Order: sequence, then structure tokens, then C-alpha cells
Amino acid sequence: MSSEPNTILASRLSDARRENFRRLLAPRHIAFMGGGQVESALRNIVRHKFAGEIYVVNGKRDQIAGHKCYRTLSDLPVAPDATYLGVNADATIEALGELNRIGAGGVICYASGFSEIGDAGAERNRGLIAAAGEMAVVGPNCYGLVNYVNHGSMWPSVYQPLATNRGAAVIGQSGNVCIHLTSNQRSVPFSYLISAGNQAILGFEDYIDYLTDDPNVSCIGLFMEGIRDVAGFSQACLRARAKGMPVIVCRSGRSELGAAMAASHTSSLAGQNEYYDALFARLGVLSTDTVPQFLEMLKVAAVAPPVTGKRVAVFSSSGGDNGLAADYCSFAGLALPQPSKAQVAAIKPLLPDYGHVSNPLDFTAGYWGNEQLLTPMFTTMLEDGYDSGLMVMDYPAPKVAEDAGEPLFAMIRALAAAGKATGKPVFMGSVNPESIPEDVRVWMFEQGVIPLQGLHDAAKVIALWAEHHNTIRQDALKAAPRADLALHPVKVLEGATRTVNEGESKRRLAAFGLTVPRGQILTRADINSLPETLEAPVVLKVLHDDLPHKTEVGGVALNLRSRADVQAAADRMLVSVRAHAPDVVLERYLMEPMQAAPLAELIVGVKRDPLFGMMLVVGAGGIFVELLKDARPLLLPVSRSDVEAALRSLKTFPLLDGFRGKPRADLGPVIDAIMAIADYAANALDSLSEFDVNPLMVYEHGAVAVDALIVEG
Repeated sequence: MSSEPNTILASRLSDARRENFRRLLAPRHIAFMGGGQVESALRNIVRHKFAGEIYVVNGKRDQIAGHKCYRTLSDLPVAPDATYLGVNADATIEALGELNRIGAGGVICYASGFSEIGDAGAERNRGLIAAAGEMAVVGPNCYGLVNYVNHGSMWPSVYQPLATNRGAAVIGQSGNVCIHLTSNQRSVPFSYLISAGNQAILGFEDYIDYLTDDPNVSCIGLFMEGIRDVAGFSQACLRARAKGMPVIVCRSGRSELGAAMAASHTSSLAGQNEYYDALFARLGVLSTDTVPQFLEMLKVAAVAPPVTGKRVAVFSSSGGDNGLAADYCSFAGLALPQPSKAQVAAIKPLLPDYGHVSNPLDFTAGYWGNEQLLTPMFTTMLEDGYDSGLMVMDYPAPKVAEDAGEPLFAMIRALAAAGKATGKPVFMGSVNPESIPEDVRVWMFEQGVIPLQGLHDAAKVIALWAEHHNTIRQDALKAAPRADLALHPVKVLEGATRTVNEGESKRRLAAFGLTVPRGQILTRADINSLPETLEAPVVLKVLHDDLPHKTEVGGVALNLRSRADVQAAADRMLVSVRAHAPDVVLERYLMEPMQAAPLAELIVGVKRDPLFGMMLVVGAGGIFVELLKDARPLLLPVSRSDVEAALRSLKTFPLLDGFRGKPRADLGPVIDAIMAIADYAANALDSLSEFDVNPLMVYEHGAVAVDALIVEG
């Protein structure tokens, strides 16, 4: 294995901080410092039977919740593995310094008043970082930690106990959302819930890095408002991916108002939805849209076996349920192939005369609870052509469950038997999210059936689970971690930027393989020396670094056929430029052959983003840029397959694919052109601010960059 892939697998954490992180999550002793919040947290840790030592620090009280109070941290008999600081912001900084001095491990900082409040808070934040040293510090402006593994929780609110201690580890920027997650009625197994707050020390990238190696963690969930370090986050996610650890995200701040709220809440850079989507897709992060969907995905990733593909067999006793399932599965990208002739022949005799063998399969209300007939029916369907099975069924309300429950149990047993016989994962999706009570969920797990609450979310999470395992399989074929997915590190450009005129921009891009028109740079005297009649129509453009938008100053003339046409155009441009930009001295022009009408026009651009680094954007060009806003962002570096997938995802791709009888474009030269642009950007990371090629004219057997503009620092 090469050294580059090994870099992806390397831990980001220092040895000292990794050890302190371990102490935080597996503490032998915990110290609590503060008053009211500490009292609540102490009641919790006793209620959940933490087996280690508990110490309380409060300079004004003798005892809190029955625990003796030490006056200062220095009075403690040990350097605590974990500490909860429920004191104000300035006292938090002072306490961190003392904990660092005595050799403490991990610390929860509850206080707000740091980077989320502006300059004064930013100064405090710097003080906190300096005081923390190599300790594993959570927060500040966070709620705490729920620890289901050894019950060393530091959490002021009540939370429900779980029978298991292995499961999803969730890190959330919102303490209140973390509280909501602990209260879920979906039987999600958790190992840890961590309210990350401002992430002054430990960020998402550090949590992923550490938790990927924790044997108590089955998947990692992130409730996020933004990412502070995209390059570090990417490396950590690729490390998790290389080890088969699912990373699942639910992100707020996707609307304009939500982004503003997120920024004021934890000082995160939120928004830029398309960039986040591109990042998550690149890294194999499973992105969910709602908190319920997030919880369902955590459940599946924690307990479900692998799903080998997106072909699902759906069962119900209702045409309406099957219609809903067909819709939601289709929306989620799941496939619902029809059963084979052999399957139809085998299942048909098991159905009533009016029954019809199809997928979704309506086994009819008359067979409700008929385990003897449903077991071979489900098994035959799952034996061939499907990757998983989904039964649509709601558990009856408690007042009628006594009469209706047993038939449903019989149908679930039939589904479970079919899953075991065929080795296929099986799920039960309820139409109503609230209709599966806890004892029934537990029983389903024991049977080997995964209960999913809300049919709309069930289809989405099954599709995401299949995508995750497809990613893992594709990575395995490479026999090495995906080092090619590591992002280009970029620095922030200092000072003003400048534009590079079109002629020079095209010369630079042509050196990397981009096809551009054969142009000439002319003075006014050169124009006077042109032949009286030109061999072919030309376009004339003004050429000046300070005139990036040529059409706005009247600086473009098309379809010129003679010397006189070019002279007249040059004279008009001189007058127009003088009127629009009197400080510009126009001395040169760019003359190029007119290009034939293309099959389609694309815009290809690169932008240096302060958070995401270099972004390549491929979209519909020409007049469609503003009209359709049909574009796909890609992070650099980029592969040919990424570029092709982006092209095919455009709404205007049919223009490249033989729309209305026109020739189909050979995508090879188009991808070559875009890769040349990406290669130039990769070679200019230290200076490039942004550039556009618009339009890139696409022909049946080629692509030509008709206009280009580079902006650099």
C-alpha cells in the first residue's frame, strides 16, 4: 500500500489527546464542578448506576445531592478522567488551566459566552484553547455527554435507559436536539450522545477519528449546523469509510433563515447546500433530511445486516399500502422489479382466485395472519431477483391490539422466516410513524425483522443503506483507501485580486489541453493591415485586464466578414469603452474565427471557497446560466467518472444526447476539456481565486472554449 493511502488512514489526534479522549468515554472517576446543573447531572449518574468514583467541587457548599464538596480542583484526591464544568465562562477557563496542570483527561464545558457572541467571546475562546493543552475538551456552549457504555454520563436532563451498550454514537451541535434524540420512541441503540457545542477543541473531524476505532460504536451520527474544517472532516470521513464505519448526517441551516440562525447559535459557517451535498456524496456520508429520518437511519446502521442492492420486494394486504410503498420506494431510488415467471407460477396457487402476483405483492386481506401460506409466498419472492424485503403494516392501537395483535405477529414471523431462509434483510415499515410500540419493536428485533417507523422514511433509509454498502464494495475492488478523494488543501488569498484578460486566460488553459479558437491579438494598426475580404466570419473583442465583462462595455462584435467590418467594430468599441470606463486605454483586440452553432453550451467554472476550498462547477451555459440555474458542483481533485456523472445529471443533458434527432455528442472530448480546466486549477492553487469558461461549446466530436476569464490573487 502506498504512503498516500496510509495518510488517509492515519489518526488526526495526537497520542496524548487520543488517550484523554479514551479517559473521557471510559472514566474511572468523574468530577463535577458547579451548582444547579451539577445537581441535576449527579442525580442522573446515580440513577443510571455509574460504577466509578464521583467527586464534586464547589467552594461555597459542603455537599450537593448527597456528595461531599471539595473546595477546589487541586483538593481532589486524583486527576479525574472526566470533568463536568457547570460554571461561567471565565471560571471555565481558569478551571481548565488547573485541570490541565493536574493531569485531567476529558472535560465538558457547559458555559456559553465564547465564539458565538462576537469579539469578546472570541477572545475568551482563545483563552480556553490555550488553557486546555492536550485535554479532550467538549464544547464550550454544550449540554454534556450521555454515556450508555459505562454510564459515566455528564448530562443535566433525564434520559431513558437502554438495554444495550453498543450502538450509534451521535455528536450534535445543538444540546436541545440531543435531548430530543435521547427521548426518541424508535428503539435506536446508542453508545454515546455528545453535545459538541462550539467545538473549540474537539471538532466533528476529531469525534469521527476517535469513534471510528471504538468497538462500542456501530455507526456515527452528526447533527450539524456547519463544518469548521472541511479538509479535516474529509480525512476523518475517509478513514471511517476505509474501516466500513457509516457516517450519517442531519444538517440544519439549509434555508436562508436557518443558516442565519445556525451562525448566531454556534458561529458555524452554514448554508451552501449544494457544496455540502457534493462533499457528502464524495465522502460516502449518508445525508438525511429530517430528525425522524436521521433516527431511522441510525437504527438501520446500528442493527441491520448489509443490503446488497436496491431491488426490494414489497408485501402488504392492501392496494393502498402498496401504492404508497411504490411511490415512496420510487422517490427514494429503490427498484421494484416484477417477479419472474417461475415465481409467478409458484406464488399464484397460494393466492385467492382474485389475487395477482406482482411487486408490490398484495397478499389480500383474506390472508391476514395466515403464517402457513405467507411464509412460502414471501420466501419464494425473496429467493431470486431481490436484495431485501419490506412488509407494509401498522400495529393496531393499544385499545384493539389484544384482538388484532396475534395475526400481525404471525405475518412478521412469516417475513422473518423468509428472511432467514433466503439470507435477505427484511424490514417492516409502518405507514404511521407512531404505530409500533416499544415491546413490539423489541420483539421484531429478536425475530430478525427491522421495524421502520414511517413508510416515507423507511424507503429512504433502505436506499441509503444500500448505497453505503455499494460504496464499501466499490472501495474493496480498489484494494486501498480512496486517497484520490482527499481534498486539495488551499490557503486563503490575502490582498486584492486581479483579472487576467481573455487572451492570456486562454493561452494558460490551452497549455493544459483545453481547445480554444485560433485567435490573433491585434492593435489598431494590425487591423488596418488585414485583407480587405476575410476568409471566414470572425468575432472581435476588446482585450484588457480591467475589462472582464466585455459585453457590458460594448466590447464584442460578431460575424464580421471584411476589414471594413473589423475597423468599424474597433472604432465603435473605442468610443463605447471610453464612455463606460474612461480610465481604460484600449490598445489591443482579440480576433477569433466565428464558431459554428453547437449542440449545447456549457459553463465550467472554478471558485475558491473559504470553507470548501476549490469547487469546480459544471452547468448549462450561454443563455441558460441564469434562466435554468442548472449546475453541479464538484470538489477538486475530480475524476473523469465524477465529471461524466455531473454532466448526465444536468437537466439540459438531453441536448448532448441526441435531443430531437440531433447528433449525440461524444462525451470524451467534453470530459477532456473539463479535466483540463480542473488540472489548471490544481496547478494554480496558491494564486487562483476563480475563473469561468462560458460558453464551452459542445459539438458532435469536440468542445471549444469560446470565452474564458481567470481571476487571481
